[in-house]
Amino acid sequence: MAGIVLLAGAAYVVVQGVAMARIAAGYAAKQTCSCLFVSGRSPESCQGDLRGVVARVTAWRVDGTAVSASVLRAFTARAVFEEGFGCHVAP
Repeated sequence: MAGIVLLAGAAYVVVQGVAMARIAAGYAAKQTCSCLFVSGRSPESCQGDLRGVVARVTAWRVDGTAVSASVLRAFTARAVFEEGFGCHVAP
């Protein structure tokens, strides 16, 4: 019985960790996109906006008017800038 509870707890932690990594990638992409294209700041300046664990495990890349962010190189998200609307996470 204890093994089942332990296994269920481990599965829950993994599922929640994956969800948080996907959210962190989307957050980093959108935040960086807004910083660059809405605020007009430099990439170096924008890098300081991501704090804590998100900053340590996230890498991002700018491609035209879009930003792709990757958490642990496994979970990625892309945010796109649209004139007049700002940035949004692309599906």
